[in-house]
Amino acid sequence: MKLACSVALVAVLAAATAHAKAEEGRTRPVACADLTTFTSEGNTTVTSAALVTSGTITVTTPTATLTFNNLPAFCRVVGVSRPSSESNINFETWLPTTWNGKFLSNGEGGYVGAIGYAGMASYLQRGYATVSTDTGHVSTDTWWAVGHRERAIDYLYRAKHLTTVAAKGMIHAFYGNPAKYNYFQSCSNGGRQGWLEIQRYPDDFDGLVLGAPWNFQSHSNAGFVWDAQALSAPGAAIPVSKLNNITAAVLAACDGNDGLIDGIVTDPATCGFNPDTLLCTGAETDSCLTAPQLAALKKVYAGPSDPVTGEKIFPGFAVGSERQWTGLVQNLSATGLGTGYFANLTFEDPGWDYSTFNFHSDLAFGDFKVGTLGNAIDADLTAARKRGVKIIQYHGWEDQTLQPAYSPEWFETVANAMGGLKKTQKFYRLFMIPGMRHCSGGPGAWVVGQGTGQVPPVRDALHDLQIAVENWVEHGKAPSRFIATKYTTDDVTATTVQFQRPLCPHPQVAHYVAGDPNSAESFSCVGPGGADDDRD
Repeated sequence: MKLACSVALVAVLAAATAHAKAEEGRTRPVACADLTTFTSEGNTTVTSAALVTSGTITVTTPTATLTFNNLPAFCRVVGVSRPSSESNINFETWLPTTWNGKFLSNGEGGYVGAIGYAGMASYLQRGYATVSTDTGHVSTDTWWAVGHRERAIDYLYRAKHLTTVAAKGMIHAFYGNPAKYNYFQSCSNGGRQGWLEIQRYPDDFDGLVLGAPWNFQSHSNAGFVWDAQALSAPGAAIPVSKLNNITAAVLAACDGNDGLIDGIVTDPATCGFNPDTLLCTGAETDSCLTAPQLAALKKVYAGPSDPVTGEKIFPGFAVGSERQWTGLVQNLSATGLGTGYFANLTFEDPGWDYSTFNFHSDLAFGDFKVGTLGNAIDADLTAARKRGVKIIQYHGWEDQTLQPAYSPEWFETVANAMGGLKKTQKFYRLFMIPGMRHCSGGPGAWVVGQGTGQVPPVRDALHDLQIAVENWVEHGKAPSRFIATKYTTDDVTATTVQFQRPLCPHPQVAHYVAGDPNSAESFSCVGPGGADDDRD
């Protein structure tokens, strides 16, 4: 009798424990309007919270008024974080009333200063709870960091983390449950944000899709100054009219290296193009370069180096991408990203002169003052790996904004720190995209669910990066390749497929075997370190 009672008691206790675990984290959901009382770390409060049921929303940024249609009903939460007396980090969290149980954070590009509403609308339409921030300033204020160290810290890393924590808290409050999984997808500076989250706050996200990450921000920006100095030397400016001819010469040398002549260099790293063949032997034409122009081209390819140690600072831009360089060759004073980093964040001097930049001492100062906060280059990802975090990175070889060769360099740095290629591919994989510009667009097959507008022909783990990272996190199935699509136009409304190509896990590359050159099935991934074993 006593034994029977004991067994029954154990059963009751076991059932109670199981129920408690099931209920863990569950709270009573709050109404949308009641989120106005929500608070979070970093002195985070809510300005307004209201249901949006019309399917349409009009929002205002510092530079535009935007309208988004075909939206599901959602709770729009407007908040602000003020972790310092200088801070004013605006953000919004959108919580769909019909929720897929997941959180997908938007990221923010460039020097931001505006909430990324377009990305939020896209993620909301797919059922995700989402968030975006202006990172603590407005884009119309060019010199927002001058004299405002705390604002710089907000932009460099603090804003993304605080708004992530707040959004996760709002999700728990509104639905009564935390998100089952927490994801992040973004490109460019958003990629840098993602890498900082992995390295500083590995608990924030379970899976991340990171495009063209600006994670070695100080050195990448040094590259922009290097290019401007090279192109502004006497007689060195390269006319836009010559760019297509430079690319044509590269294609003549390397296009067929992948087994197919298709107007795209699949692997610029193995292209043996000799730029000296472009030197004018007679009168200057658009088909040749003068000696000063050729010297500048070589510097753009090479990237900056330290004048004291001779060490390479950062890669240059890829051979075969020259047709995308219109903005690059016209920027003879490092305006934009270079000025934003060194004049605004580093030297806090609107009168900063790019031509005086010293690639030894000035870069060291920038690394110390800004890079220690904003660079995401800690290759020891042990904490993230132990947590089970999964990372998919992509980068277009014809990127005209951020130097693409750094992505393979960074991947290999991580692999060396984390026990080699196979061990690294258990949680982090890189896919280079031939013929893609910065984040999207270009002559190659590039549509693979980046969240930049165009939708892949199939929403599955083979065609969509976001579905793939979720498949990896939730089911342990790592992506062994992707099928990227080139539509007949790069417009977001395009639906007619022109051709498809496989994207291979670095260091493998796609090679044409036989058959229809427009079909991904006519190619195979070749090279060392294949990721054929796609089980995590």
